[in-house]
Amino acid sequence: MSEEPTYKWPLLVLFMLLTPLAAWTGWRWAIQPEEGKAPVVEQPNQPNTGDIFVTSAQERSVAVLPASTNQWVGLEQCVVKMLQATDPNPPLSIRNQPSPQATVIAEVENNQFLDVAGQQGDWFSVRSPVEGWVPKKLTSYSCNSKLATIKPLPKDQPVAILGRFVGTGTHVYKLSLEKGQALTITGRNGNGKMPTLKSPTKAVLFSGPEAGEPDLWSGKLGETGEYQLVLDSNFQGYGYAFNLEVD
Repeated sequence: MSEEPTYKWPLLVLFMLLTPLAAWTGWRWAIQPEEGKAPVVEQPNQPNTGDIFVTSAQERSVAVLPASTNQWVGLEQCVVKMLQATDPNPPLSIRNQPSPQATVIAEVENNQFLDVAGQQGDWFSVRSPVEGWVPKKLTSYSCNSKLATIKPLPKDQPVAILGRFVGTGTHVYKLSLEKGQALTITGRNGNGKMPTLKSPTKAVLFSGPEAGEPDLWSGKLGETGEYQLVLDSNFQGYGYAFNLEVD
């Protein structure tokens, strides 16, 4: 039997070395398109979906709301879900882009409510009565959902708590109190819009005055912990104001 040519052995070794390299190179080319993709960037005319939050930890571009200017109230969360048209030259135009030069796709009369879908700069994205954009400065809005903490109150000195609903919502104020303290809640505008008072164990201590009764509640507290003052709104919304006094 004839011997194999000696030059074939180096070729065989080279082939064995190059085969894994070729396989690895093919795999890298296969995944190259995925690794080289550009990151997904939100288009400038797309609204931020979901609710709009203003929190102490992460403020977005929603205007600071009146509740946060009260030195006794720390605003933790504000969610804007509704607004009301307040154009000085009605009707309010809803546009297809967040720009005063954009096409008008609908018009609404003042005081009509619109559902908020998102925001971009000085514009709100709305989802009803149609999907479009309206400038913030031509609307009225406030926290539909609000969570706030009332700071320790001075003894025997009334502190005013004021707020407003535009449309539906719930406002919750937290207040840490001690057993044996006396708390007094007094309405300021006589419209009967008083908060529900809940104990640290969520027992309802006061749910508003009965018909003909004054806007007033006073009592000695039986627990130490975090009390809650809760206000709810129907569709129309309202303003409220009440004093808190701790003895």
